[in-house]
Parts: sequence; C-alpha cells; structure tokens
Amino acid sequence: MPFIVNANTIDNPRADEIFQRIDTGGYSSNDELHQLLEEYKTSIAVDDTVRQQLHIRLTCWSQPANSIEQLNTAIHYADKYLNIYKQPSLSVIQLDLALCKTWFLHQLGKNQQVFEQLDSIIDNAYLLEDPRLIADSRTIRGSILSYMGNFSAALEDLITAQNLYESLNLEYWANVNLGQIANSYRRFGDAKTALTYQGKLESFYLKSNQAYSANLINIEMGMSLEELGRYQEANERYQRAREFWLKENELLAAADMAVSIGGNFINLNQLEQAKTLLEQAQKHITPDVASSYSYMNLYLAKVHHQLGNHNQALEYIQTAETAFNEHNNTRGLNQVLHLKSQVYQSLEQWSDAYYSLLAYVDAHEALDKKTLSDRNSEMQARFNTDKIQSENEWLIQRDKDKEQQLQILQRNEQMQIIIIVLVAIILAIVSIFAYKQLMRKQQFKFLALTDELTKLSNRRDTYAQGLHFLKAAQQSAKPFSIISFDADHFKKVNDNLGHEIGDKVLVKLASICSSMMRETDVVGRVGGEEFLVLLPNIDKTKAIEIANRLIDTIANYDWSQISPHLQQTISAGVTSYSNETELSPLLLKADKALYSAKAAGRNCVKAE
Repeated sequence: MPFIVNANTIDNPRADEIFQRIDTGGYSSNDELHQLLEEYKTSIAVDDTVRQQLHIRLTCWSQPANSIEQLNTAIHYADKYLNIYKQPSLSVIQLDLALCKTWFLHQLGKNQQVFEQLDSIIDNAYLLEDPRLIADSRTIRGSILSYMGNFSAALEDLITAQNLYESLNLEYWANVNLGQIANSYRRFGDAKTALTYQGKLESFYLKSNQAYSANLINIEMGMSLEELGRYQEANERYQRAREFWLKENELLAAADMAVSIGGNFINLNQLEQAKTLLEQAQKHITPDVASSYSYMNLYLAKVHHQLGNHNQALEYIQTAETAFNEHNNTRGLNQVLHLKSQVYQSLEQWSDAYYSLLAYVDAHEALDKKTLSDRNSEMQARFNTDKIQSENEWLIQRDKDKEQQLQILQRNEQMQIIIIVLVAIILAIVSIFAYKQLMRKQQFKFLALTDELTKLSNRRDTYAQGLHFLKAAQQSAKPFSIISFDADHFKKVNDNLGHEIGDKVLVKLASICSSMMRETDVVGRVGGEEFLVLLPNIDKTKAIEIANRLIDTIANYDWSQISPHLQQTISAGVTSYSNETELSPLLLKADKALYSAKAAGRNCVKAE
C-alpha cells in the first residue's frame, strides 16, 4: 500500500528516492524489492523516526505471501509491531499495520473475520483526517467485497478511493485501484468493459517497466477473456503469467495459474491436459490456500464428471463445497451446486439431483435479491454526489493544512465533475445490471424446469403439468391420455458407440417426438432414456394411433446420419384417464403398458 512521507526535519534525498520507487512499484522483481528495502533501512538514521516507521510499514506490505507459512509470518510481523506501537491515541502506523494484517488474513480466506477490523480502521482513518490512509483502507475493503460478490458496496469503496487517489495526484495507485474497479465490472458480468480498462493499464505498466504490476494485470485480462468465452486467448495470458512466476521461483503462484489453465482446458474439452495440470497443482496447493484450493477441486470434479468418473467427481465436489463455504465465496459455491446436480443426474440419483439443483437456484435467487436490493435501495445514499464531494473536499483541505505540497484545492472543480460523471455511469450500470438480473432469473427458472440435454421439460415440470391436465380432465370430463416410451437397447448404444453418440440419439428422439405433437401437448424426459408425452383432450384410441405413428417414424428414420449401421427403435405404453384422483396411478398404468410392449418384442405399442 502507498504512503505519504510526512514532514521530516532530517534531509535524506537518497532514502526518499528509494521510498518513491517502492511506493510506485518501480521494481521488476521481488528480489529487487527486498534489495531496495535493505538499502532504505541502512540509509536512514536511528533517530529518523518518520522514515523508521515508514520502513516498518513498507516491510509489512512487502512480506512474501506464497505459502501458508509465509502468510502466517506476515501476520506475526504485523502483530509484533502493532504491539510495539500500541497506544491509547490513534496513529497512522498503528492503523496501517492493522490494515496490512487484514490483507494477509484475506489471503488466508478469513474474509468474514476482517470486515469488523476494516470498518474500525476506516472510521479511525477519518478521525485522523488522513485521506491517503482512507483511500488505502477503502480500496482494500472494496477489493475484498468485490471478490465476495458484493459489488454495490465494493464500488462505493473503490470509487471513493479513486477520487482520493486522483485528487492526491497518485497516478500509480489510482491505476491499481482502477484495476480493482475493472475486476468488479468483470465479476458482475461486464467483462468487455473490464478488458478495455485492463488493456490501458497493461500498456501503462509495460511502458513504465513495471513488470510485476504488468504481470498481475495480465492475469486479470486472462480472467476477463475467460468470462467472454475466449478460452484459448485466456490460456495464453495465464501461461505467460505462469512462466513469470516460475522465473521468480513463486511456485504457489505458478500452481494457481496451472489451476486457471486447467479450468480453461475443460472449457476447450481438452480433459486429459486439464487433469494433468490440476494434479500437478495439487502438489503445491493446500487447503489453507482457500481460493486456489476450492477452484482446483471444482475443476477436478468437472474433469472426472466429463470423463465418466462420477463418484470420484462427487468426492472433489464435497471438498470444493466445504472450501467455498469456509471463505464465503458465493460465486464458486453456485458452480459447485450446479455441477453436483449434473453428477447426480448422471448417476440417476434423481432426488439428490433435484435438491442440488433447487439449492443452486435458491442460492442464485438469494444473491440476486441481495444485489438488486443493494443497488435499488442503497445506491443513492452510497453515491450521493454532495456527500462524496463535501467529504472528500473536507479531507483534502485538512490534508493540505498538514501537507502544503499537495495543492488539493486547485482540483475541487475537476473533482466535482469526475464525481458527477462517475455517479451517472454507476446509475447506468445499475439499470443495465437490474435488467440482466431479471433475464437471469428467467433463465434460472427455465433451467430448473428443463432437461439440459434435450431441452424438453424435465421430470419435475412434466409431472407438475401432468397433474394440471389431470385436474382439468376431472373438472371438464374431457379425456386425457399419456404415452410413456423409451429407447430400445439403449445401453448397447452407450456401451458400443459411446455416451456422445447416446446423447445424440436422445436429442434426436426428443426432436422427432416434439415435432409430431401439438403445441398444447407436453413432451418430457423423465429418466435416462425414458420419455413421457401428455395429451390433453385425447382419448385412448387416438393416443394409440399417435403412439403408433411415433413408433413408425422413429423406426424409419435414417439413424446412420448419427453413426454408421446405427438403428434405433422405441417401445411405448399408452393409458388414459379413468376417474383417477392422483397422477401416480396413471403413470403406473403407462409404465405397465410400456413393460408389456417390451415383453412383446419391443418396437411396438401396448395400452393399459
């Protein structure tokens, strides 16, 4: 984090030059950073208390953080000097060391634990009237809130910090903070805008020879490209970052990049490459490395699910779910719940699949409600132009009294314009986001009621509509019939030709059946190769006729278009409503008729 050098009676130009290089990221590697820190330490006098405290703060923020041991060492360093500078009255070093500690706790995944501390640090920074410390602490809190999915609160902190950094003429840290704003855009779905900002930031860092910062923004650009579905380009970015970390001997960071590359290999259907990289990453990523560990297990679950190792996938899912819950990552948890539902479907554990999907939909709806509530009920209060303007002008005026060189008053008019423009942009973003969330809710509802492979109604929706038709038949005394059919010898198709061909057969069966039915009819997939057709206002005789046409159409279809020598038929059972009060008896009758068709040699229709 950056600092301002307070007034100091001891003249030391070389120390100040070194401080400026460290403060603005003017080093190319961690080794160079530590060399600069050592030179800074040896160049300042023992009685130079201002620079001695700056050295302690710089050292805290520069602690290595590539393993659990290093993170715990960094926290111990912060605690050590917090104890030394513990005093009743507030001090900048005390608050900055506390802020440094919260950052390392965040990297350990202890996000809930740090918020109370961050709130206290920010409140005390306002009491000290230190705009730089306010900007630093709000950008830290905003970054963590954005990571956890609370975008409205994150943007409040990040935009306030952006105003302060720009007002203080701190170009480097304004760019760092702008990168966090870009991350927030990416995380709530506007990766294209994020990529635009990130491209400008990368150019700035490369021109400034800030290799370390350029590598970090390169990783963020990879994430944005991944969000846009440009997986190959994303992997090129991640591979470049991985080579950078390996060169720096940062093995944990390199393993984290391997996880990201593995995730994209899954998206590119390069499963063996993904599996190899993720298993290599397991050697370095432990449960304490919360984010990397959770996503590594999620991706391993995806790989094993797609390779057909469903039980192994469930083990990784359980590990990932626990990890995401522990560090309150709702975005990752939603992915886990969705994948869990898919795995249970593959295992034909329908009840577990249903409840997992229900949990997935509920989690999304809860997140949607929270996000929309944040934007709609809090946005005006959070981004009140007059409040931000007066608050920042007051802070900057107070800082000018202490630091005459800042010249903040000259930029008040420009600051007001920036605030108004940013508020306008944010309100526009909120409107767009609210619309996107509405569309997303409709999509979630569709997903909850639709079979993912065939796009037909799933078991839950089919049975619900069947019950509706049954009640209508009871009230109107009109007929209602059901056709239950499934694919003959379908296991042989999967065993001999593979699940990909099997999936294509199921999709074609769904397409043929749907094309033959009325708009008022419902065709649903209720099992692996089992389908149900609901025919309101159709009696048994007509239903048998429809079923026979369906049998003939499927038997005569040119299945070699899917696979040479493939021939597929179906068997069907037909039943009609006859004073049943529940749907279950009707379904049992349809199943019984279907079993009769199977017993009769398949490729035929039987009625019950």
